[in-house]
Amino acid sequence: MTDQARTSRVRELLAQVLDVPAASVGPEFSASSSTAWTSLNHLMLISQIESEFGVVFSNQEIKELTSFTAIVETLGRRLGSVA
Repeated sequence: MTDQARTSRVRELLAQVLDVPAASVGPEFSASSSTAWTSLNHLMLISQIESEFGVVFSNQEIKELTSFTAIVETLGRRLGSVA
């Protein structure tokens, strides 16, 4: 999967779990900028991402994955280290 495809898939998952338009999910999208990003939705989102990409995040990572950019960057590092 290319970086672009991974980024697009993360955008789709965020939009789906948070029930927001995919077009609204961009570099500035975060838990603090979206009222839809609740603690429950955060856990559902992390679960979906872990399942989709075959990764398991640490508790510390989960706490830090509170923005589109943080998710894409952390996922990129995690998948890059596997290859």
